Amino acid sequence: MSASAKMISRLPAFCRRRWPEFAAAASGLLLALCFPPFDLGALVWLWAGPLLAALWFSEPRPGKKGTRPRWWHGARLGFLAGFVFVAVNASWVMEMSRVAGTVWAGIGGLVAMSAYLALYFAVFGAFAATVGRWDPDRSGAKEGKKRDLFADSLSVLRTAFLNGAAWCGLEWLRGLVIPGFGWNGLGVALKDHLTLIQFADVIGVNGYGFVVMFAGTVLFCTMVRVSREVRSRRRIRPHFDLAIASAMIAGLFLYGLQAMMRQPEKTIDLRARVLQMNIALEDKWSEDLAVRQKVIFDYRDLTRAFVEAAPHDLVIWPETALPGVFNFPWVQEYLNDHILKDEDFYLITGLEDSNLQNTEIYNTITIMKGDTGSHQMHRKNHLMPFGEYIPFRNSFPLFAWIAGGVIVQDFTAGDSLEPLTIEKAGQAIGIIPLICIEDTIPFHARAFVRSGPQILVNVTNDGWFFDSVQPQQHFDNAIFRCIELRRPMIRAANTGVSGFIDERGSVYDRTGREKNERIIRDAESGSTYIRGSLPATLSIDLDPPVTVFARIGDAFSIAMGLIALTFALVPWARKRVKRAT
Repeated sequence: MSASAKMISRLPAFCRRRWPEFAAAASGLLLALCFPPFDLGALVWLWAGPLLAALWFSEPRPGKKGTRPRWWHGARLGFLAGFVFVAVNASWVMEMSRVAGTVWAGIGGLVAMSAYLALYFAVFGAFAATVGRWDPDRSGAKEGKKRDLFADSLSVLRTAFLNGAAWCGLEWLRGLVIPGFGWNGLGVALKDHLTLIQFADVIGVNGYGFVVMFAGTVLFCTMVRVSREVRSRRRIRPHFDLAIASAMIAGLFLYGLQAMMRQPEKTIDLRARVLQMNIALEDKWSEDLAVRQKVIFDYRDLTRAFVEAAPHDLVIWPETALPGVFNFPWVQEYLNDHILKDEDFYLITGLEDSNLQNTEIYNTITIMKGDTGSHQMHRKNHLMPFGEYIPFRNSFPLFAWIAGGVIVQDFTAGDSLEPLTIEKAGQAIGIIPLICIEDTIPFHARAFVRSGPQILVNVTNDGWFFDSVQPQQHFDNAIFRCIELRRPMIRAANTGVSGFIDERGSVYDRTGREKNERIIRDAESGSTYIRGSLPATLSIDLDPPVTVFARIGDAFSIAMGLIALTFALVPWARKRVKRAT
């Protein structure tokens, strides 16, 4: 009997039967603790341990037709881990209850989202329980043969590589199938360790899924090996695998140090200000004209007060800032007469727009200077399910029941991938327009990258989720776009988090001109769910690099996924060939 089997045999009967399920659920909970509101990011290196123990050291239970295959056993445990993770991590989906007016909408949305995203964990569980399985009792010496000094380490490295490749490929796939659902991959848990995540300009945030899973698997296997060596009173053998994993982390850290110290040769200063109005959804679209007028007048009064008191190059309002559509005459009159007034500053705002027949409606970023006739407009490409359209509205009544009362008409997606532009001192500066969750989609943001100075601008609302943790999670995911593309970002959110992120992913000004973090936040409570305004002077690199990630995108993650798929298909193909012969 193995050491792990002996330890399990000492547990109470119920725990002996259900320990794999408890372990899988514990992994899901540990992973959820890595992200806001808990922010225990260090757990990301340990979260997979209980799940791997369950996948490797437990046996499938017998079913009605005999013992179920091991891949099914792994898929079931992986699904459980994923469901627990998403249910805790995305509990803010329950805020949909307040929007829809029924608690069942929030429950239905959370259960559906948890079940869908748990499928990717299920695939990983099936893989790790079979192709990526590690058996410490078989990785050492074989009967009648001398024990290989490095056999255990090589076995662990193979296992860690395959599981890291599978996880990495699945994270990329998750963000591709439904853009925006790649939220909170393993790499995002490292957001506070800026030096460690600078290699995202090569492998992207999804690539860090491989890094974390590889290192975490090695760490778990090392703990198992050491415990076995101590129990058997054998000499502790070389852990070459741990040395390799440590060297990888050290290499990432050294790369990050170099990236953090890199300084641009030529820059231009841009004086920008973001407005976060914290306007409730019911106020913006209230049937009471006086309430809607207050929204409009508040934007006017604050904007005019700031631009008349000091020079500004750029003022940014959040997503769908005004309760109106851009081609409505009153909207253009309001902007021309009360905001722009032929002034020498650019206004970037989220606005709704429609075609002349009002049969299609668009979510846009619009840039104007002096008057609305100068406007440049970008229509949002990737629409948010249940926020901007209802999937299968006419063919699946449940979805329409959940959100149909809120989303009366689906938005229409745009298709342009051309940056917008502003000018400062005769220098054209590209604006990469990202609306709402588009700043969490790596392949979308990189499509706008061009040579020359550029800024990422994200306008978002997040008011659908009130004072929940959702805006902070959204912001944390957006940080990686700045590192991947080496472009700074300005974020204007209606209800938080609004602020400025530099090309290293930092919210602090590294020129020393501003000491505080550049986020609109209450000084006492720390809440970002407030009304406020924040100015900043951005130093824009006139010749920023076009990063490896900007050039090749998620090639690393795709390659890892293909490697894992190949290892999964080869045994299956061999079995098919044997059966055929």
